[in-house]
Amino acid sequence: MAKTNSTIRVDIHGMYVEDAMELLRARIERAPRGTEKIVVVHGYNRGTALKEAVRRLRSPRIVEIAPSFVNEGETVIWLRS
Repeated sequence: MAKTNSTIRVDIHGMYVEDAMELLRARIERAPRGTEKIVVVHGYNRGTALKEAVRRLRSPRIVEIAPSFVNEGETVIWLRS
């Protein structure tokens, strides 16, 4: 998990959906206060299961989930601080 300013990047591409969601839920719960967003790298060449699972994810800390405009293999999760 790399943290830059108030952004955390999590790379889940190549993982099973269940394992990826478990990892993401843990990262969201443990994200330090002041973290604005988590950029999730899920890839896009081998189907959409990870992308769809990420975009359906719910948590009290999540404000919004949006596609990245920089890379179609990423999704941005905006967090409450």
